[in-house]
Parts: sequence; structure tokens; C-alpha cells
Amino acid sequence: MAEGSRKRRTMSDYSVAAHAQGTSAADGRMERYHQYVGRRRAERRVWPGAAFIVEALLLLVFLTGSLAVLMELNADADRAGRQSADLLDAIVLASNAAEEYSADPVAFEQAYASDPESDRWFSASLDAVPNGESVLRISCDFIEEETGAGAMHYLTLEVWQERVLSDPAQMMEEGVMVEGPGGLCFQRWDEAPVYTLETAAYVPGGEGVVSRG
Repeated sequence: MAEGSRKRRTMSDYSVAAHAQGTSAADGRMERYHQYVGRRRAERRVWPGAAFIVEALLLLVFLTGSLAVLMELNADADRAGRQSADLLDAIVLASNAAEEYSADPVAFEQAYASDPESDRWFSASLDAVPNGESVLRISCDFIEEETGAGAMHYLTLEVWQERVLSDPAQMMEEGVMVEGPGGLCFQRWDEAPVYTLETAAYVPGGEGVVSRG
């Protein structure tokens, strides 16, 4: 009888222990579930803010790129506008000089040789050009061919964009020398002229021969 009672108590204790163990395991799973649910809820609370930040950064990158492109296009348009304006001024300057040359090539060449800094060879008066600014300037190349009945005069007009330096202190700082009698220094901006024009004039009777002593 005592043996049977011990067996029943042992089985009862085992059942209680198993139940307690099962309850502990269930409680552990429930605790892990609650932790998982808590993490997911925290992630859902954080993610909308993170998404907003990512979208804002992408929008900022897009706007920055668009602004850079617009600035480049604006700079190109401004540069093209200045080039067109310089070309138009160069054409007018060269055309006027060519007409004057055709009227009297000898007097034109003598005037160019005697005063290369006259306002007639520039797109603006040198007195009105600020130090360091640019101006369009005519460069002339003369060729003369004598014939039996007179002389042919050929002129190549090149219009250059040149920087004008009139401040001696700046000339000394930049290490440039005064080139003209007016105390001015001219520096060409580009390697090619803005505009080139060729013309010719015939002077009969030998009167077109220029003395080059």
C-alpha cells in the first residue's frame, strides 16, 4: 500500500513539474513574441521618419543637379551672347575701315602707321576703357604691288579682342611692358581674331606708291 502511494506521489510530482516546465516554456515564447511585436512596432514608428529623410536627401540631390545644369546653360547662353555682340561690333569696325581704305589706301596706311592708338582703330575710345577691360582693335597688314600703270594695294584687316592696361602699378605687378606711346599695354585674349576681312584698291598713275623709307 505504501509502495503504491509513493508511486502516485511521484507521478503527481512529475506531472506538476512537467506542467510547470510547460508553463515556463510557454511564458518564454510569449515573452519573445511580445519582444518581437515591440520591435516591429518600434521599427514602424521609426521608418516613416527615415523615409522622409531619404526622400528629402534625394530631392536635394536632384535640385542641386538641376541648379548646376541651369547655371551651366545660363553661362553658355551669356558667353554666346557676348561672342555674338563682339562679332557684330567687329564686323561694323572692319567694314568702316575697309570703306575708308578703299577711298584712299595711301592716306589710310599712312594714318595707321603714324598713330596706331587712334580711336579710329578701336571699338571704343581708349580714354573710356577702364583699366583691365577689353576692347576690339583693328590690326592691319598691307601689301603693295606696283604695276605699269599704277599700284595695287591689298589690305588684310583683323579685329582682335584685347585687354587694355593703363595702370603702371598693375603693369609692374604683372611684369608687362608698355607697348604704345600712350603709356598703354595691350594683351590679346584669344589666339584667333574675332573677325577677318580682306580688301584691295587700285591707284592709277603711280600715285599709290607708299614711301617706306
